[in-house]
Amino acid sequence: MTRIFKFKAWDITNKQLKRLGAVTLTKGELKLENHIILQFTGYVDKFGQEIYEDDILLSKGEERSRVVWSEEHNSWRLEQNGELVTLTQVFTQTTMRLCNFYEQDI
Repeated sequence: MTRIFKFKAWDITNKQLKRLGAVTLTKGELKLENHIILQFTGYVDKFGQEIYEDDILLSKGEERSRVVWSEEHNSWRLEQNGELVTLTQVFTQTTMRLCNFYEQDI
């Protein structure tokens, strides 16, 4: 099984989300000055939109959840009302990607 590694970045200066052209890899860490790098989770929403780290998902009950990486569980989780729940393919098939966490203030 092949895993796909994709990233996009939040440009802190210009306040916009963008695909990455080139990044610096230093001791196993991806770095891009004045950017927050966001990783693809491997999931898509019910409309086929890719879901990335820090995306806000809207479930059919109008509940918003933020996608986060949990070091403790070593997996993607949903932050809902201060709690972390497992992000699953079944859940993503019934949700829609609303925006990224950083885009909310625009």
